[in-house]
Amino acid sequence: MRYPEKRKLFTIKEISHACGVSRATLIRMEEDGFFRPNWIDPDTGYRYYDTQNVAAVGQYQRLHTIGLSRKEIADLYLEREDSDKLLEGLRQKLNRLQRFLNDYELRHDKSKNFSVFYVSLPALTCYCTEINGSSFDESGMMAYLAHEKCVEAGYRLFGGEPLMTIYDDPRACVDQLGAGSKFTMCVPVIPESKDDPNLRFFPATEALAILGFGYYTVIARLWEILFEEVERRGLEPSGHARLIGLTAPYSGAHYDPEDFCYECVIPIKERKE
Repeated sequence: MRYPEKRKLFTIKEISHACGVSRATLIRMEEDGFFRPNWIDPDTGYRYYDTQNVAAVGQYQRLHTIGLSRKEIADLYLEREDSDKLLEGLRQKLNRLQRFLNDYELRHDKSKNFSVFYVSLPALTCYCTEINGSSFDESGMMAYLAHEKCVEAGYRLFGGEPLMTIYDDPRACVDQLGAGSKFTMCVPVIPESKDDPNLRFFPATEALAILGFGYYTVIARLWEILFEEVERRGLEPSGHARLIGLTAPYSGAHYDPEDFCYECVIPIKERKE
């Protein structure tokens, strides 16, 4: 594309007003390597910008509105070497957002009791503890105490994923709820040592999930529906079944038990649309 030989140049005040950003933001964008002013007066240090700079600010704002950091914006816009890693991070953000929307929409629309969908689960390292609860309430209390143990032991919690429980025998999930339930409670953490015996690594995986809300008693029905759906789709389970507590007693005392929200998940080897 050919550009005019003579370009209209704008002061930092003019471009700040036109683009709706502060002078400090424009300077930070320059510091991040996002762009350089068309010309800087060597005597006064005043910056002058052209229309390409204005368009670049628009690109910056577009990327900022989707939640990218300053570094991510510059890396993506300038196509730096680590852009592949950045794109993978964006896919993970999109996946987390989609899972949140699934959760929130289901709780918002009380006419729906559950929804089944495919989900990409991220790799996780968890602090794991064995649970043997004699009742629903006791199991819920142990979930609260699992977080307490993590903090007391000095672990850094990974807030991007909620607490989950796993079962060695997926089919036993239905029968193990309630009195005498036994399972492994897993609290996602940021690992600082690979040799910590209390930590367990779960690789990233594709999975079929069912999202539902209500008091604990609804969980057994969610598992039954999910197992039926796995068989109907001809999917091959891979790894431990997981019950993810999206909104549970440990999430906050203000939640009504009828609004607890769970994601029952069965890892699979591959999706079948």
